[in-house]
Amino acid sequence: MRYWVTAGLGPLGSDRLRLRPPHPTIVVAASPVDRPPESGALVTVPWTRNERSATVGLKTLSYADNVLALREATSQGAIEAVFANTRGELCECTGSNIFVVPSSTDGVIVTPPADSGLLLGITRELTITWCREAGIEVREEALPLHGLQEVDEVFITSTTKDVLPIHRVDDRELVVGPVSRRAREIFTERARQDLDP
Repeated sequence: MRYWVTAGLGPLGSDRLRLRPPHPTIVVAASPVDRPPESGALVTVPWTRNERSATVGLKTLSYADNVLALREATSQGAIEAVFANTRGELCECTGSNIFVVPSSTDGVIVTPPADSGLLLGITRELTITWCREAGIEVREEALPLHGLQEVDEVFITSTTKDVLPIHRVDDRELVVGPVSRRAREIFTERARQDLDP
């Protein structure tokens, strides 16, 4: 289920200051969603997220970048597209947050921090919390986008994908490793225990 809240009826253009008091319009839609595959592929795209945008961190109706990036990803057989931010750091996917296990960290999970310009997803937050509670170290740290070519494992999180291990980034094949599998197991187990965490 997805819902949208807008400022309501108003003038054409961007001037919403004249809407006093605002009369919001609320739209709710529901549809079935297929279960995700066991693993997926990612494609990096040349477009960026702006970590200094006025709407950074907000889930808005501005989906044009996501539509174009996801079209590029699916044309290459991938399930998601990966954005850097304007600083060249790993940021997020079109509708998913991204986690990596760098070679040098001995099983530590790393995910971009809030100031990278990402949308702080609920599934991301639950994954961080539940993995930490299970004894897995999770760090929120800036990583260069090109670092995706040097990590041991990658997984993404979203409402419709839960924790999804990644088996390919661009042309680089990856093994779905033990940390990604464990993160998925932890999320699945905890989500079953509490339908409204």
